[in-house]
Amino acid sequence: DWSSDVCSSDLFTVRDDYKNPSELKKVLRKIKEMGYEGVEFAGFGGLSADEMKAALDELSLVPVSAHFGSDDISIKADENFSYLQKIGCHFAILAYADTSTVENTEKVCSLLKDAAKKAAEYGITLGYHNHYHEFRTLSDGSMPIEHISKASHLEPDTYWVHYSGNDPMKFLNDNEDNIILVHLKDGDGSGHPCALGEGENTIPEIVRTAEKIGMEWIIVENDDPVPNGIEDAERSIKYLKGCM
Repeated sequence: DWSSDVCSSDLFTVRDDYKNPSELKKVLRKIKEMGYEGVEFAGFGGLSADEMKAALDELSLVPVSAHFGSDDISIKADENFSYLQKIGCHFAILAYADTSTVENTEKVCSLLKDAAKKAAEYGITLGYHNHYHEFRTLSDGSMPIEHISKASHLEPDTYWVHYSGNDPMKFLNDNEDNIILVHLKDGDGSGHPCALGEGENTIPEIVRTAEKIGMEWIIVENDDPVPNGIEDAERSIKYLKGCM
């Protein structure tokens, strides 16, 4: 059975809990003390690559992955992929893209293909993190996620898969050969994310499915933590430990 050593905390959850590099280091320590063994970055909080590596090494905290915007993996690709290489982080993820039209989706796929080639030069694997809009039908009858999955590896956000009306476990099983990481997220029926165990997503079943398809890491995230990121992340890891 799994244990909490496969759990990574997405730092987007705690984005409002630090305002400077010193405070970020304290947040990293709290994340480790909760029982998370890895982190997924959403920005680097003003720390240089050397400073970040030193902070992570001190805590024995694994830099699992990092979320980026479109410009970060195109215009600023060398800068960001070099940073990840220096801290020993092997996954870069496009966090969001506009896939509202066939043309936009084609542009996203082209961006992902080009960025994946550049990332590979640094020993980094690129993936795509979905929301629910990628499951909406386009004018040609297809869904954006169908095209994206052919252009890129995936980091499925299991709550947004669920919210889109799809079965997260089926999606994981159907795409297991292309999935590099799994985002574990809970939420209610109105599109509002919650701490794990506080929403309607099928968290235990998703965890078991992620284990079955061989995921090395599952990443806990909440877009809108209550009352703050630290307390929300702590409730999530406590619930998750009870599922494992």
